[in-house]
Amino acid sequence: MGVIKKLDPIIANKIAAGEVIEKLANVVKELVENAIDANATHIDIDLLESGLKRIRVIDDGDGMDSEDIEAAFERHATSKIASVNDLFRIKSLGFRGEAIPSIASIAKVSITSKKDDQAKVVVFDNGKFIKKADATLNKGTQVDVEKIFHYTPARFKYLKSENYELAMIQNLLYQFALSYPNIAFRLTNNKKGLFSSNGNGDVLNLIAQIYGANVGKSLIEFSGVTRDYEIHGYTTKPVINRSNKNYIHIIVNHRVIQDTQIIRAILESYDQLIPKQRYPITALYIDVDPILIDVNVHPRKQEIKFSEKNALLALIKTSIKKEVSSKPIYQEVEKKYSQTALSFSEKKNDDYYNKTPNKELEPTKTKAKLVIPDLEYIGQYLGTYLLFQNEAGLFLLDQHAAAERIRYEKYLEAMNRNNTEIKSTLIPLKLDFPGDVISKAKQYLEDIEKLGINLEFFDSHILVKKIPQWFPENYEEIYLETIINNFIDEVPNDKSTLIDGLAKLLACKHSLKANHYITEVEANHLVSDLRKCDRPYTCPHGRPIIVKLKYQEIEHWFNRVI
Repeated sequence: MGVIKKLDPIIANKIAAGEVIEKLANVVKELVENAIDANATHIDIDLLESGLKRIRVIDDGDGMDSEDIEAAFERHATSKIASVNDLFRIKSLGFRGEAIPSIASIAKVSITSKKDDQAKVVVFDNGKFIKKADATLNKGTQVDVEKIFHYTPARFKYLKSENYELAMIQNLLYQFALSYPNIAFRLTNNKKGLFSSNGNGDVLNLIAQIYGANVGKSLIEFSGVTRDYEIHGYTTKPVINRSNKNYIHIIVNHRVIQDTQIIRAILESYDQLIPKQRYPITALYIDVDPILIDVNVHPRKQEIKFSEKNALLALIKTSIKKEVSSKPIYQEVEKKYSQTALSFSEKKNDDYYNKTPNKELEPTKTKAKLVIPDLEYIGQYLGTYLLFQNEAGLFLLDQHAAAERIRYEKYLEAMNRNNTEIKSTLIPLKLDFPGDVISKAKQYLEDIEKLGINLEFFDSHILVKKIPQWFPENYEEIYLETIINNFIDEVPNDKSTLIDGLAKLLACKHSLKANHYITEVEANHLVSDLRKCDRPYTCPHGRPIIVKLKYQEIEHWFNRVI
């Protein structure tokens, strides 16, 4: 007798539920997606105890007749696709027909729906049919899910606190609202309203409602188009950023997805404008012919495959970068007059600070150079911050960040030259390295020599006879060790990435430090060199260099202006 047997349908559904339903938010997601696919214009999500006791989703969509309600509980029963070809042009959010049977296998599920004249209710509990009866409902569908994971206690114990599970559901609703701004969503927990959108299609107001008015005021609109893709959306000015990527919403044909490459492209658009490990708040909308993407690659449909993805990534980078980096920005104290709360403010139509008029420029055209105004030196605070003034207000300049920007651009320009400016060392420089490091460094000999460095390898050391002219005197060995170790540790992807990383690293390590007192002549010289930089407002790692306190705000602090 054979040992291979066909699984019982209830067991098969529980296995499927393990792939689709991991937390309470997954249940909400599947039910809301069904409501959207049913052409709902209003969707209410009512929770009891953050969904642990009950999740109820009510919509005003097309509804189901008596036969369809029962069929919804059958695995792989769907109205979304009918043939294999439909898999390559998926426009609906759901299409596998797994959600309802998977949820019903781990909970008690009641579906009440009305399509024609009579509403019907069908109830399943732990994957088993309980009843079918007449019901009362004005329009659309109502789904009640209770006793979630009651029959799978091993999964129940992995649920986190009520507050955590509720936060996941709230974040999910934000994503749905941003993806479908023309649908009105409402979320309650224990009859307390948590979120509602009016469905009027205004994405700007939605973002402000979700993340606050300060974020709404800082939004920058962007757009772009290629043969295959059209993108548009909103992102925040550089100083409005968060510590994780959950604030970046990627929406493809109304479907929210996760994609590390797209997130990286967005971050690269902010090159040197925000610090590492910080993320802008972004809503990115990508419109593409469904035939050019494949959404059938992830059980929860959170990842998709793109055709010509490199073209899409390039479009995202150029479109966002054009908007976030083309205008000068000062970091200013907010109008709350709090010395600790800071936000970026963009100077528009101010000839004093923006001596080159603002223009909308094509990406291929030369951009106007960002200008630092004339400043009068006052003094130094804590050996770190230089104080300047002019008729517009008070300016604080971070001396290390400024020196870092100056050195970075100097190094970058020098490294990108053809390295004809090299010098011979009077005595070869000897660098001691273990054998494994030397073996790794040999792989990058050609790339290192392109920087103007001549190396000779031995078993336990490296001799250097020629170095770039821009190496500062008495720092040659430190620079060489830094460059060689960077090649070994970072495994560069391409020359430009490598050179940029080296320039940042060297600039940071060898710039004027904090807690170092300098003279007025040195301070003015620092500002003079900073004016020559292409991007004088942030250091290479995205930290601000200059903070401005407006004269009028200082007047308010001392009640000199009512």
